[in-house]
Amino acid sequence: MPSAPRFAGNRLSATNPRVLSVLAVLFGLLLPLALAPFYLWPLAWLSIAGYFWVVHQARSSRQAFWLGLCFGAGLFGLGISWVYASMRTVHTGVALSVLMTTAFCLGFALLSALQAWLYHRFLAGRRGALTLGAPALWVMFEWLRSWLFTGMPWLLAGYAHTGTWFGQLSSLVSVYGLSLALALAAAQLTRLVAAGRAARWGMISAVLATLLGFGAGALWPADHWTTASDRIRAVAVQSNIAQTDKWRSDMLRPTLDFYGRQAGLHADVDLMLWPEAALTARPERLSTYLSQLDQLGLDRNQGIVTGIINSEDGRFFNTLLGFGTASGEYRKQHLVPFGEYLPFDAQLRGLINFFSIPMSTMSPAQTPQRTMPWNYAGQTRQLAPVICYEAAYPGLVRQLARDSDLLIMVSNDAWFGDSLAPHQHLQITRMRAIENGRDIVRATQNGISALIDARGRIVQRSAQFEIAAVKGDVQLRQGITPYQRFGGQAWLLLPVLMLVLCRWPAKRTDSV
Repeated sequence: MPSAPRFAGNRLSATNPRVLSVLAVLFGLLLPLALAPFYLWPLAWLSIAGYFWVVHQARSSRQAFWLGLCFGAGLFGLGISWVYASMRTVHTGVALSVLMTTAFCLGFALLSALQAWLYHRFLAGRRGALTLGAPALWVMFEWLRSWLFTGMPWLLAGYAHTGTWFGQLSSLVSVYGLSLALALAAAQLTRLVAAGRAARWGMISAVLATLLGFGAGALWPADHWTTASDRIRAVAVQSNIAQTDKWRSDMLRPTLDFYGRQAGLHADVDLMLWPEAALTARPERLSTYLSQLDQLGLDRNQGIVTGIINSEDGRFFNTLLGFGTASGEYRKQHLVPFGEYLPFDAQLRGLINFFSIPMSTMSPAQTPQRTMPWNYAGQTRQLAPVICYEAAYPGLVRQLARDSDLLIMVSNDAWFGDSLAPHQHLQITRMRAIENGRDIVRATQNGISALIDARGRIVQRSAQFEIAAVKGDVQLRQGITPYQRFGGQAWLLLPVLMLVLCRWPAKRTDSV
């Protein structure tokens, strides 16, 4: 294998274990900086290339594991540092919040460590290991993270391209396909460093392929695949009620009054959306209020959709209900662990405040959920509802969106305070618009509420931590994108094939 490069003066070898460990952490820190709210998207390429490079320098599987752990510590330590903010929201002590956030981040860092160990143990030294095997493992571990232990599909590399023309290709290959393309290009940069001039044509090919991807996205953006019908006027209402006040019994009446006033203020819209669990009592307790809301919508020929907590057979469900010209009920299918349900409930509940937060006894929908009907312009249109964390699951949104005219997303990001999470969540939502070629109306409790077009561009948005009504025009659309037609797990076949090619033939080689 070619010798590793040396730093200036030859005093510090790039293969020095301490130097590699520090570099691994630094490369991990780069990926969150490529995402919202920083949007320094080229850093995603450098981050992945750096990860491949430090692991490629490892002299043993044990060292590769450690370097992967260091990379993951940087990636998740910065990228999901908002876990600390969510714990402090319910007044968990500082020391305990730091301890649990550190444990949470290191738990996910173990996946980066395992990825590095697998690369060194089974692929290193084989033909195409760096150029095919490493990118394949990268995207397969992103997919693994999306469902393991109920899933954490956050910080996917493909999100770095949400605001670029290259990102429009997610309507063909999903965010995972973008991640794979990034990883393949990053591998060529790593190979150029490791193999020098011998790899220059691979690097040139990667740059040209990336430029072609930008061009293809500009020629065939996400809305190319769907057909616009009616343009409607919508409003997303943002209450800015503090999370610590939201579920207090004495806040119910002020909350109802607030949304009642908002309903009166926006008679000029076709569709009004209120946030996740906007109404903090079950429907049977609010029968008069909801009946009046329904009649108001019918009188004004307006659809009104609100978040509420519903119950059935002793179970509680995070729900969206339609009123006026909108109808139907949608129950959240994918719950947030520790936020809406508590793993090991009998052992953990009551130990600390964080394990006894409101809404932590929810149940997922017991049956597959469908779109919500909405009568507009004499026709029944379909709204694809998504609640909070569900926006991070491409497959779930894809199933709902393909039969819809419009995506509606509600959330309560008040848990995360002034952290990275609300910005990351909005970026994730924008990617769902691109993948599905659909406009989105997004209402959150304290920001960021937004109207998003089918190319993932923000048409209107609110600031955080203020009362707002985000009002504007959005487009109803029909048709399906290539990702909607061929999506699911089909994208996983290519990384699997890439790994097979690395393992076949079994003879080892010095080629990278």
